[in-house]
Amino acid sequence: MDLKIKGKIAVITGGGNGIGRAISLCLAAEGAKVVVADLNKDDAAQVIREFKKTGGSGMAIGFNAINPDDVGAMVQRSLETYGTIDILVNNVGGGFGTGYVTEILIDNWDKTLDINLKSAFLCCRAAAQVMTKSKKGRIINISSVSGKTGEALIGAYCAAKFGVIGLTQVLARELARFDITVNAVCPGYVFTPGWEKLAQMLKESYAPFADKSLEEIFETRVKSATPLKRPQTPKKSPILSLTWPRNKQKASPVRQSASMAELLWDKKVNCLYVQEGCLWNYRMSLPFAGVSANSGQEKFPQKQ
Repeated sequence: MDLKIKGKIAVITGGGNGIGRAISLCLAAEGAKVVVADLNKDDAAQVIREFKKTGGSGMAIGFNAINPDDVGAMVQRSLETYGTIDILVNNVGGGFGTGYVTEILIDNWDKTLDINLKSAFLCCRAAAQVMTKSKKGRIINISSVSGKTGEALIGAYCAAKFGVIGLTQVLARELARFDITVNAVCPGYVFTPGWEKLAQMLKESYAPFADKSLEEIFETRVKSATPLKRPQTPKKSPILSLTWPRNKQKASPVRQSASMAELLWDKKVNCLYVQEGCLWNYRMSLPFAGVSANSGQEKFPQKQ
């Protein structure tokens, strides 16, 4: 794969493990200089060590993504080291507690919205202030399939991830005039440390899960919510295709593990958000089921 991002400066928040780690490693392999920013600096440093073994370049920064001062300091250090920021991937996320909306603790609700939505807002805001000066950039926000379909027991997480998509749409409209694209990706089910934590909470709180392993709880959710009844892996993501299109009219195909269509980049569509099986256009909120929502005529070949 050649994403034409050699020498670009990419900041990956929550890059120390799971999907963020996979993104960091892949962008480094493509020649980007990667800033791995994570609450746990040791995790971030380990990722840096991994890709430096194969010639990658970057640095680790420890920061709290919901603290405005920490976010500002992270961006400032990136600028001091590399001079600019070309790509931002907001991957920080997670959840606190499970339960029906009528029962969830208000503190858990607030913390879940903070770690998912406030973090994306703060990092987008800080990076966009840099990108608007250089009149170019790519921002990719990690939402979730739970940001498109509500799920019982994780209401706060769903609300936050729906909010990430809304924030993405707003920023796409506001930043398009600076040649900055803003996209949201909705990964399917990936057994990350965050999901392991959720599975543990379900095991401790709900009798049907008490005798199941964490992996079995995860597999139960996947089979009930995913048409192909199988999970994704961190590497199977369309995120890389959104980092830097080869030109303004065509990008590398967006691929998903759930038989996604291969799509051409339309320069009029500045905001895309991807979930399993569909690509949605923020302008009309219609799924691309083989027909462009812009013209009604353009066909997109289906991936076999």
